[in-house]
Amino acid sequence: MCEIGIYKQDKLFYSKKAPYFPAVIFKEYPFKNTRVDKKNEIYASLRQLFKLLKLDMENFDTQKWNPFNSFISTGDTVLLKPNLVKEIDEYGRVNSGLTTHGSLIRAIIDYTYIALKGNGRIIVADGPINSADFDKIARYAGLYEIKKFYKDMVNFNIEIYDLRQERVIEKKGKIIRRIKLEGDPRGYTSVDLGGISKFKEGDLDYKVFKGSECRDDIMFAHHNVDKNEYLISNTLLKADVVINIPKLKTHKKAGVTLSLKNMVGITGDRNWLPHFSGIISDKVTLSPQKKNIVALNIEILSENSRDFVNRYFSGAMRLLKNRLRKQPSGISEHDMQGGNWHGNDIMWRTILDLAFIVTYADRNGIIRDNPQRKNFIIIDGIVGGEGNGPTNPDPKPCGVLLGGFDGCCIDIAASRFMGFDPIKIPKFRNILNNGLYKRYCNIDKIHCVSNITDWSKKLSDLKGRCLDFKPYVGWKDYAEIRNEA
Repeated sequence: MCEIGIYKQDKLFYSKKAPYFPAVIFKEYPFKNTRVDKKNEIYASLRQLFKLLKLDMENFDTQKWNPFNSFISTGDTVLLKPNLVKEIDEYGRVNSGLTTHGSLIRAIIDYTYIALKGNGRIIVADGPINSADFDKIARYAGLYEIKKFYKDMVNFNIEIYDLRQERVIEKKGKIIRRIKLEGDPRGYTSVDLGGISKFKEGDLDYKVFKGSECRDDIMFAHHNVDKNEYLISNTLLKADVVINIPKLKTHKKAGVTLSLKNMVGITGDRNWLPHFSGIISDKVTLSPQKKNIVALNIEILSENSRDFVNRYFSGAMRLLKNRLRKQPSGISEHDMQGGNWHGNDIMWRTILDLAFIVTYADRNGIIRDNPQRKNFIIIDGIVGGEGNGPTNPDPKPCGVLLGGFDGCCIDIAASRFMGFDPIKIPKFRNILNNGLYKRYCNIDKIHCVSNITDWSKKLSDLKGRCLDFKPYVGWKDYAEIRNEA
């Protein structure tokens, strides 16, 4: 049985006062500072989530309470991996449904510090999208105030790292400047999954793999018939414990972005990450001959001859493609070509490959038979993100935190609470049908514990759409759960 905790709080918003003091001083609080923030309910909610998961229950509500003592030891290096995808959305908003909130990060840091007993390393790190301003993200999240608080109070250094090697400046959607970054101070390691990669399942054409701002030659150098490799942050590989803190959010290409998808941020080069293919998915009903015509047109339109083709042939070819293809209702041709729909047969493979690496790659990037680091997941759903995720979602106030030790189980449960059918989302369908982490996951064996009575049951017995998230348009009328409350 895999147990998942889900706690629902009253407030549907976050505190805005970094460094995010708790609403009351709890008995286990490790500092002499007695400042409180009455609007910061998330600190108390996190404690209740730990209680649901029965973490160190014999000491709960005493000075000795140490909920992380089962997986963090003094002297450990602990990586906190939030979702810090970008600083603002396309409307210029500091969107509360976009990134993991700093108030949750602060509370998790405090309990990590308690478990370390002041001896060890706490690292907050992520690699946002290439156009993001990490300094602004960190400031908006209050990370620098948290770092200063720890330095002033206990002379403990909270390390904060941008894991990217490059940032780009864009203007009207075009890259006008590239800025070299320091990246991971511990460097990177190439990890090749070879024949055990999910890209070895099915008959795929590596030459058409595409990614975000991706150079085709770099992609093909790392994903081909001989290898499937990823550039992994050494901060991740050398961590003893990873606390994964994703956002409860929808995703254009993956359906949802939860703990497994959150691991994309521990890579050093997006050019190594297949996101979609340059041809329309096999899930569209086309004969091989017609599929080749569509693929040829897409490739022509992506070359330098685009203007010529647009002037003379695009209208005729567009009409031909519309006749040839049985396009799913409501999904635009642009979405399908960019992989932003439920027929994307590429993104889920990258996600599951990275999940495998996070669990089984040792400190030198060698894949081992047994798990190499301890993992704990806490999903930030106080305000989630629905619709146009992951970078421009609509805020979805939910007031929930989800937690557990198994990334596969917690993501399957979280997607179900969002109102989606896990079997309709490719990465979860693969986990449920083919297994991952050298074992199988069974929905009937996922049990939820919650302060909401109707949510405390086997996941398979859950009724209705629960949090009722709106999917991205490319997943609409496909991914939603069908059973009624």
